[in-house]
Amino acid sequence: MTRRTINLYFLRRYLVSFASTLVAVFALTYLIDMIEVSRRGASADVGFATIAMISALRVPAFIEQAFPFIILFSSIFTLVSLNRKLELVIARAGGMSVWQIIAPFAFGSFLIGVLSVALYNPIAAAAQAHSERLQTGAAGVVTQSSDRSPWLRQKGKGVESIIGAKAISDGGATLGGVTAFILRDEGVVSERIDAAQAHLQNGEWRIENPLVTRVGSPPVREKLVLLPTTLLPEFIEQRLANPDAISIWQLGSKIEVARSLGYNADAFAMRFNALIARPALFVAMTLVAATVAVRYTRLGQSTGTIVGGVAAGFVLYVVTFLAQALGSNSVIPAVVAAWFPVVAAGLFGTTILLHQEDG
Repeated sequence: MTRRTINLYFLRRYLVSFASTLVAVFALTYLIDMIEVSRRGASADVGFATIAMISALRVPAFIEQAFPFIILFSSIFTLVSLNRKLELVIARAGGMSVWQIIAPFAFGSFLIGVLSVALYNPIAAAAQAHSERLQTGAAGVVTQSSDRSPWLRQKGKGVESIIGAKAISDGGATLGGVTAFILRDEGVVSERIDAAQAHLQNGEWRIENPLVTRVGSPPVREKLVLLPTTLLPEFIEQRLANPDAISIWQLGSKIEVARSLGYNADAFAMRFNALIARPALFVAMTLVAATVAVRYTRLGQSTGTIVGGVAAGFVLYVVTFLAQALGSNSVIPAVVAAWFPVVAAGLFGTTILLHQEDG
């Protein structure tokens, strides 16, 4: 009964620390992102309410990327707080090993990881998708991530062209901030089309109120331009869409459709496997936090502990970023790229704790 009470106490302290850190990071991220969106939207004459809504819908996806570090710092802050109040010392004096002390934190991290994948991820993806619809309506004020190709070459009904967009929504059927170049037979640009939106319907892009610039003529505003294409929405989404904007419950079908059409779905596969590995990654981050915060520290030593945690988090971030880049570009299998940081962090934390506790 005493052990259970202590475990529940540690778990409650950890969850409270996680919630407070999450709120602080959310508020800071929202403020920074809204300033950035406001800067980009100023030239497009977008209202403050729209900018605030776009930013609010974008923040959950940003927070999702920061989850591992929120777990790391929440674990460090909680363990340091328990250490300074000598609660960990009392627990260990009562016969609890370091693994028994860490168990509530590891369980809480695993639970948060499962909830973040099963519940938070679909909510964040839905918010991101709605944000992209608002962006396309605002002429693509906010550009997509720079690692996705912004240009597509297409041909339909004898017309060859290149089309690009700053935002994408509706599964690749709607583009925002559109720029298209129509090519002659010899590949020379004959005209340029700029528009706020383009909708894919019946094998052609329906571009309303575009600004058309033809070689040797001044720009002309036209009511409607129909640009033929043979591109499918699945291909457009695979090339232009951000995998972070797709829920884990939809990623499986997106991968199957893309591969059945012969498209490269490695970016989506990497995202899917990274989500599957997330609960284990959170547990590994807790082990890393324990290596720098579970031992007794005297007053004035907390700064070094926090710096050590920051350094560990930075190294893990670099490893994770490189692994995801390699997995998304087919250099290594997506499963290996997703699980390598998890295994590396877990082995690192376990090894250090074994050395600290057992010599």
